[in-house]
Amino acid sequence: MERAILHCDLNNFYASVECIKNSEYKNVPLAVTGNPKKRTGIILAKNTLAKEKGVKTGEVIWKAKQLCPDLVCVSPDFEEYAKYSDLVKKIYLKYTDFVEPFGIDECWLDITKSQKLFGSPYQIAEKIKEEVKKTTGLTISIGVSFSKMFAKLGSKLAKNDEINVITKNDYKEKIWHLPVEKLIYVGRKRLVELKKMNINTIGELAKANKSIMEQHYGISGEYLIQIANGTEPDEVANFNNLRTIKSIGNGTTSIIDIQTFEQAKQLIYFLSEMVAKRLREKGFKSLCIHFTVKDNTLTHFSHSKTFENPTNNAQEIAKHSLELFNKTWSFSKQKTLIRAIRISCSSLISDKDNYQTNLFIDTKKEEKYSKADKTIDIIKNKYGDSKIKRALLLNATHINSETSDNDDFFEEI
Repeated sequence: MERAILHCDLNNFYASVECIKNSEYKNVPLAVTGNPKKRTGIILAKNTLAKEKGVKTGEVIWKAKQLCPDLVCVSPDFEEYAKYSDLVKKIYLKYTDFVEPFGIDECWLDITKSQKLFGSPYQIAEKIKEEVKKTTGLTISIGVSFSKMFAKLGSKLAKNDEINVITKNDYKEKIWHLPVEKLIYVGRKRLVELKKMNINTIGELAKANKSIMEQHYGISGEYLIQIANGTEPDEVANFNNLRTIKSIGNGTTSIIDIQTFEQAKQLIYFLSEMVAKRLREKGFKSLCIHFTVKDNTLTHFSHSKTFENPTNNAQEIAKHSLELFNKTWSFSKQKTLIRAIRISCSSLISDKDNYQTNLFIDTKKEEKYSKADKTIDIIKNKYGDSKIKRALLLNATHINSETSDNDDFFEEI
């Protein structure tokens, strides 16, 4: 039986939930926005009426209001969004166990084996779309295809509350003429590189020379060609197997652009403490750190490091992060300024597991750090995070305390 994959994308999700919560918003241009005072004053999501007025996701509020003076702005209600997201996933799980979330408002579904019970892929998509609308009031765009990436592209090309089918018989006609940046893994940097290779459309990428692509991108070069042909081997994960935590990270946008090493160091220590505390709360230590900087042109710069001795200590995480920061960024060479920083720890092991340690590690120092962390955790849990802080952070007025726990934090919603 040929694989049948759905990609379901909830339309204008944040804004749609707000319109369901407050019926007076249904007939006005609405945007869900960040807090202007904390420099997160951008458009996170907008409804159709705001979109028709030219309001765009990611632009600053004042600019959006120039285009749409009657724009109504509301703060995000993430608890409510999570509630609606869970309701929709329960509907998906009626049709298949193979449900893989991609952010809070998107999911892939493998319905290959579901066809015997619920009908053709299009019929299943139609049933899901109508049940979501009837149960929650939300609408979705659904892509139907034989590969995950074509299903994702199908939902992207679909209008609100529409189903778009891409089959093995018509995919070349339907999508090969489209710009290559329509594919999920072709970002701004990669687009520039592909254009230099005279690859401008999905079809041109599909026919690209494998050897040349591998020279530029390594094994991911072949993967890009597979995506363009719908032959990538990616499977939809079983929802019941998604509960294993693979990484723990925190990131934040600075209230002002970071211009000095001292400002960056303060933010790194602040985030290291957040990550270390969450590692300890969940009973993990980490063997790998991934460090990312986003500049004020929204370009990302990243480095990773694996180390011998697992840690959930803030001082150690900050030390490794500063090392990666120095590899990632140079204030004397970079022409842009830093907007955001993220620290993520992966390769997690239980803090109760036995593991081989480096013979040269200073165990007394480790024990000292561990005791200090536990004491700080007790104080913060009892009196709040603001009641105790490093001297380094006392004058760190550029730090936005509203950090993100989402590993997709750098993706624009």
